[in-house]
Amino acid sequence: MIRINRAARLIPLLFLAGFGLVAMGVPASQGGDAFVAGGRSTRPVDLPAAHAERAKVHGRQLAAALGMPGVSQRAERLDDRFEHRTYDEVTSLDATGHEVAIARFEPDGKVAMALVLGWHPGRGASIDRTAAEARAAGFVRAAGLSAAARPAVRASAGAGGWSIDFPRIVDGSPVRGDGLHVALWADGTFHGLSRMERPLAARPARPLVAGVARTSAETWARGRYGAAASDLRIGSVERTWVAPNDTFAPTGPDAPAETLRLAWVVRFDASGALADRLRSLEVWLDAGDGTVLGGDVAE
Repeated sequence: MIRINRAARLIPLLFLAGFGLVAMGVPASQGGDAFVAGGRSTRPVDLPAAHAERAKVHGRQLAAALGMPGVSQRAERLDDRFEHRTYDEVTSLDATGHEVAIARFEPDGKVAMALVLGWHPGRGASIDRTAAEARAAGFVRAAGLSAAARPAVRASAGAGGWSIDFPRIVDGSPVRGDGLHVALWADGTFHGLSRMERPLAARPARPLVAGVARTSAETWARGRYGAAASDLRIGSVERTWVAPNDTFAPTGPDAPAETLRLAWVVRFDASGALADRLRSLEVWLDAGDGTVLGGDVAE
């Protein structure tokens, strides 16, 4: 989830909402206070002048590679307590001083996000799905990034153009929320790019099999919903990397965990009387010992 503390940063939310949060922050152990729901996620931290100039250089190089506008730049370092990361944000300005593009870099210079601000639907002929995939892959390479998995390509709703998602796959399992996202205008003009690649815990030495995870999830459902659990039916069982959360533990941290863990994601679909309260839910079970790591509820 993107949490940005200035009104001028609301436009990137429109681009990044479908991809999950890309804002980079710093681990709570290094970044001070933990994130608290309802509070600001990002805050500026000290950025030495030499580091700021280096960030601006990165910003200019990326802008040239992707065709982003701007004649001058300003840089700041932001600490995001929700995403447990820190990033250098470079804002590009036009000749009149208006913000026209934003880029974010990890402290080592790797691209985290790039976005052209404003409405630029393009003037050329619209491209097709195949061309959109190829164009997106080209922008990924131009940004100094790589994507091995085949992307999901879909037409953008409302804005027109294309949305291309390159998932992150590790040890054959998808990493939920991670990967690369590219947005193009209808004619293939660059709109935005974002990357999320969070740290992963070690893969369990002796992972649970799907059947055991299924049985454990059913036992958990009976314990939580009692007789109403008979209105729940398992819709899918998938092994996925997830960020543990507090969905079923209200006293837990407000933000997702910094390090993702391999889990069996078991989705239940509701029927009968229980369907009046919820449509479906997911319970995430640690792929090693079966403990509940969190989940999601659709009401």
